[in-house]
Amino acid sequence: MSIVQQLVAMGFPSESAELAAGNNRNLDQALNYIENDGIGFESIGTPSPSESSVPTEADLNVPTVAQSFRCNDCGKLLPTDDAMIKHGQVTKHLNFSATTEKALTVEQKQEQLAEIVRKIKENNEKKAVAEVEEARELELNRRNAGQAMAGYREEAREREIREAAKQLRQKKIDDEAAKKHVLEQIRLDRLDREERMAKKTVAPPAIVKVVVPPKDGTITNIQFRLWNGKVVKKGFRVEEPLITLRVWIEANHAMGTPFTMMTPFPRKVFSEEDMEKSLKDLNLIPTANIMVALTQPSPAPSEQ
Repeated sequence: MSIVQQLVAMGFPSESAELAAGNNRNLDQALNYIENDGIGFESIGTPSPSESSVPTEADLNVPTVAQSFRCNDCGKLLPTDDAMIKHGQVTKHLNFSATTEKALTVEQKQEQLAEIVRKIKENNEKKAVAEVEEARELELNRRNAGQAMAGYREEAREREIREAAKQLRQKKIDDEAAKKHVLEQIRLDRLDREERMAKKTVAPPAIVKVVVPPKDGTITNIQFRLWNGKVVKKGFRVEEPLITLRVWIEANHAMGTPFTMMTPFPRKVFSEEDMEKSLKDLNLIPTANIMVALTQPSPAPSEQ
């Protein structure tokens, strides 16, 4: 509903309502404008042409006498000539017409002013109640949103904790599996070494020779030169990763001593990434020489 329609619903004439709602005033500003300037007070309660009774023949024969004057520019009702002249001097309005409508008395104006003030107060009270209700609803929505956000954060934190625990359990399982694999490989290599040692009759003074499998392209012969000058040989499958050679050296010669492996020519020190590559991919076929060097000083292990 527009401001003009609200003022008309409150009892103001449409002309006064349009004047008060001018300059894009809101309802409070329009009511203050009416209260301060007295616009439309005189016409409140006066019957409109549609509400007036139908004149009788006797009324038509009675000569009409001007009861007041109306400013056609602003619609204000003026009771006397002096009031019309004063209004024209103040507002610069020059378009007036005589009317049979009677201007309101001072008492009537005061009564209507009191009614307007009452309506203004009632409107302000309703507005204040609406603002309090709106503020309460906003605060309730804010609290609900805060509780929902806290619930989301708690749920996200619990999911993170569960995921971290799951990853920790999986890592532990993977570590145990890798450890068992290495220990099993060490055990098998030790058994193989003990079996070969039991079959030996006379150990060579410097070079330990092993039976070389046939050269069918699936076996490569690796000669290891240990840090103490000893040379050992062993055959490995070309598809085996380099980590197999390292495990074999740890089980049979290093005995827990840290070491690195490298090729003398071309010189290449094998890295952690190389450990996953096969002997064929590292071009350690059909034969290769690998030097084993300690990474820190340590007494050479005794040969069993």
